[in-house]
This record gives sequence, C-alpha cells and structure tokens, in this order.
Amino acid sequence: IFAWHASHGFCAACGAASDLAEAGWKRVCPACGAQHFPRTDPVVIMLILRGDEVLLGRSPAWPPGMYSLLAGFMEPGESIEAAVRRETLEETGVRVGRVDYLSSQPWPFPSSLMLGCRGEALSRDIVLDPAEIEDARWVDKQAALDGMIGLTPELRPARKGSIARFLIERWLADRLT
Repeated sequence: IFAWHASHGFCAACGAASDLAEAGWKRVCPACGAQHFPRTDPVVIMLILRGDEVLLGRSPAWPPGMYSLLAGFMEPGESIEAAVRRETLEETGVRVGRVDYLSSQPWPFPSSLMLGCRGEALSRDIVLDPAEIEDARWVDKQAALDGMIGLTPELRPARKGSIARFLIERWLADRLT
C-alpha cells in the first residue's frame, strides 16, 4: 500500500495532488473530487470436492506438513468459474464441473481479493505440475479434522484467519450453504 501511495500522489483525472482517505485505503482529489483506490488482483481459491473428500495442495515455501486449498490468479477476461477450472487442472490435472461462489476475503499482500469457491471434481487422478505445487492429495473429512486439531503433523491446516481455513472449517461442519 505504501508503494501505491508513493506512485499515486496525483489525481489521474485532473493532475492535482491527491489526499489520503479512509486510513490510507483510498486517495481523494480535493480539486475535482475523484476517488482512487489501489489495484486489486482477483484470486480464486477453491474447495474442490469429490464425495466426502477435499483436494488439498502444498507449496514448497510453506511450513512442513501444511496443506491448503488450491488457488491462483485470474486472467484478464476470465470468469470466476473458468479460473477455478483452469487453475485446478493446471496444478493437479483434476477436471472440475460445477463451480459455486461461497465467500471472499481481501488479502492486502500482494493486493489481492480472494474469491472462495466450491468446485465439483469430475476426475480423481492427480497429475502434479511441479512448477505450480509440491504435492496434492485427496483428504477425507476425518483426516482433515484430525489435521485441524493437531493429531497429524504430516497434514497441518491452513493458517487461522485465512479464507482457506474458513472454507475448510465450513465444509467440516457441513455449513457451506
């Protein structure tokens, strides 16, 4: 956000110096009243389900044993549904049919808006793209619950406060609707 303020000190509409507003989450031009907001990049994060299992992935940069939902940036002109299908296929080789939007979460670093979705897996076989993720696996509800309460160090949950954790907790509680 500091970089955005440093590079957006003047109004894009009239060129006058702009002022900080709303605790720094926007800038307002006192000359023409234009409002300016930092760029937000949309990211899909998906709870891919097949029966009683969820598809979880692992980034090599994460703490040992941590698994989370798959996620990826949307491309310009791409729908949310298409992005969920494309990212899941690219990262794991799993095809996805129906996609439903569930929830969102602003993620300030790196200026992302996480769009939480549920997707119905049409295939089960995982074919990893090692350039994308280190590992992926299907996890049933009991194994996911065991991971959430710390019984399985080889399957640690997504961080508290993240939309991934929120969606997994809702799935475990049968409260996705």
